[in-house]
Amino acid sequence: MQARILEGVAAGSSSGRLSRELHLSSKTIDYHVRVMSDKLQTPNRVSLVSRAFVLQILRTDSWPPRIACETVD
Repeated sequence: MQARILEGVAAGSSSGRLSRELHLSSKTIDYHVRVMSDKLQTPNRVSLVSRAFVLQILRTDSWPPRIACETVD
């Protein structure tokens, strides 16, 4: 679920839009964004996405952004 949320955040989707697309509450989306931000030690969504690209969690060769297969457990 966090992979899909990260892809949505990287594509610029709001919590509200992601909650509708993924059938979750916006608070649940915000929770997962916060957990990912804590894991990657980032203060906000922009730096979360940037760090995900630097760590090659997100692929750089596609739009909308996609998770690199090797990073998903």
